[in-house]
Amino acid sequence: MTTDVVPGESDPLWAPAPPTRRERRPLSRDAIVAAAVALADAEGIEAVSMPRLARTVGAAPMSLYRHVPHKEALLALMVDAAVGPPPDLAAASAAEGMARWARANRAVFAAHPWTLSLVTGPVRMGPSECAWAEAFLALLDDAVGVRAREAMGLLNVVNAYVRGASAPVGDRAPTAAAVRASGRAGELPHLLDLLPPDERSRAGGASDDGLFEVGLAAVVDGCVRALGRTDAASVLDRSGEPRG
Repeated sequence: MTTDVVPGESDPLWAPAPPTRRERRPLSRDAIVAAAVALADAEGIEAVSMPRLARTVGAAPMSLYRHVPHKEALLALMVDAAVGPPPDLAAASAAEGMARWARANRAVFAAHPWTLSLVTGPVRMGPSECAWAEAFLALLDDAVGVRAREAMGLLNVVNAYVRGASAPVGDRAPTAAAVRASGRAGELPHLLDLLPPDERSRAGGASDDGLFEVGLAAVVDGCVRALGRTDAASVLDRSGEPRG
């Protein structure tokens, strides 16, 4: 899949929406994208097709193409709508802001699991994703005066952690019962206790907030150290108040 723009064609992610026609049931790009997001949330990204979407919004399939030129453009618009605006990081310290940004990013993947495979693929970044990147870069510029080029490396670190921690590992992991039945439990003594005991106890992709926070603390601490501050406490809390 690619979202490359055809020469002479505007990028649908950045182009203004076409005007809505005066119809008995007005159809707009926003309405189409919202219906597609709701469908993906309910049934998965595989359920989204132009014919299915046309039935959902009560329109002829060809009428959708007036607002969304092709399926790849629809997917990109869906991601941008699902991602939404970034969190408010105004007046946050570097560490506090990075943690807030990471938690909000994870919340997007929790609410819209189908976005994870798309943002790690060839879907072009739209206004919302770019706004998230801008918010992170502005945070480090405002908090500790780090320029965008240097801050981009830390953005990649935090972003990679959130995406990795948001992957539905529970759906892919073997059960402890299966590992024991294979006779290879002795090879995995540390991992075995973390596996779902059997298929009935599988978490269905549910994530562990505690584990996420442990990893996030390590990531943020590493980023703070990378900022080159000797007084880490002043970066963790610029107010001078002890962290609770």
